[in-house]
Amino acid sequence: MTTFPRLRTSSLTLREWRETDAPRILELLQNQNITRMLATQPYPFTKADAEVFLQRFMPGNLGHAVNWAVELQGEVIGGVGAGFLQKTPDLAFWLAEEKWEKGVMYEAVSAALGYLLLEREIPSICADAFSDNAGSQALLRKLGFVHTGKSEGRSRARLAGNYPTEEFCISPSDFIAAQQARAQEVAQ
Repeated sequence: MTTFPRLRTSSLTLREWRETDAPRILELLQNQNITRMLATQPYPFTKADAEVFLQRFMPGNLGHAVNWAVELQGEVIGGVGAGFLQKTPDLAFWLAEEKWEKGVMYEAVSAALGYLLLEREIPSICADAFSDNAGSQALLRKLGFVHTGKSEGRSRARLAGNYPTEEFCISPSDFIAAQQARAQEVAQ
């Protein structure tokens, strides 16, 4: 696969990361409310960290990972992606704090899951969220992810040590069922 899968929803564009996104990434990820819920991004987040971010998430081997910049009205507001596509992929996402609880990440992750589960026919995708991240856990459940257990993880933006996480997985049938339930809910 050589062409990056650009996705469009009713209000969002999910596109490849670009070097020109560095200032916006820096601006958004300097917010500890965001980075403390991520495993790999430090706080404080610096210009050098934005460069490392782009090196890691700009398009590479699309058979291994796909990472999208999420745009709303031409402005990057977050990211969503999945790695380890040849095994059981891990999904991750983040969003500008001013866009939380507005349905934006549901729309973005739904598009990404539709592509990964239905177009790429990946049999299952896993995700985790820190136990104190109720918003991400609620989003995962709303999308059709099934809670599979608890574990521990690290965050580079928190004090050293392990933190409890909630583990989730989703199959194509789980995703389709959740999308159908959502459509019925909206129709009523």
